[in-house]
Amino acid sequence: MPGRFANLEFHEERNGEETTRGGQTSALLDEHHYLAAAHEEYHWGRFEKALRFYTRCLEQNRAMVPAWVGQVQMLVQLGEYHEARLWSDKALELFRDNGDLLAAKAQACVRLKDHAAAMVCSDGSMQAPGSSPWRWQARGEVLLARGREHFDACFRKSLDEPAADWFDRVVIARIYRHYRKASNALYYLREAIQLEPACGYVWFEMGHCQAALGLTGPARSSYDRCLELRGDYGEAREALAALDRMSFFTWLRRILRLRIGP
Repeated sequence: MPGRFANLEFHEERNGEETTRGGQTSALLDEHHYLAAAHEEYHWGRFEKALRFYTRCLEQNRAMVPAWVGQVQMLVQLGEYHEARLWSDKALELFRDNGDLLAAKAQACVRLKDHAAAMVCSDGSMQAPGSSPWRWQARGEVLLARGREHFDACFRKSLDEPAADWFDRVVIARIYRHYRKASNALYYLREAIQLEPACGYVWFEMGHCQAALGLTGPARSSYDRCLELRGDYGEAREALAALDRMSFFTWLRRILRLRIGP
């Protein structure tokens, strides 16, 4: 979408004040604030908002590689795969052979079904200095998409990285859900809940997986639990409404079958 991609362009000058969530204005905040805000929105599945905050971060400091990586990741989550690939190339012009950026490009390429380019980027990310959970997660997706073996071993390896935390399990679960492997996704979400039971977004993701498997009752319970933990999470209310609609049409089809007969 051109409008969304255009919003990534940097603005050198901004007003000295910005509006906070509470509607008040405050002095322009630094890159660390915006990076933290972006991560927070990402952790709640609000990819559009996270994308904007990553962009704000880079307006403050273009050397913040995690924000470049985050932008590409959010574009992928929003389904903007071509833009994600273009933006990863732009970032790699500044940070040549950066392992995390190469991993982000690998994911963009594999979503575009350019498996050869995805593997080249993933190979480069693994050979680059340093390591991270994200590099292994992108590697796992590349192997999964190509029907190769050992993709889950890569996901498990990502969790052995020193920087790994509960949210990495959510990242893996979302990858599995994208490839319609809801049962695999549920396995990692259960691990995430054990580590961070008070995060409503994990329950929200679990509800999606359960619904995909036809487990309507458990899905409803998961969405309800999400709302118990964060009552203003409108996405969970929308998911519950979708379940209600699905349940109604399922009931209607059963009634019609009974009336029409086999």
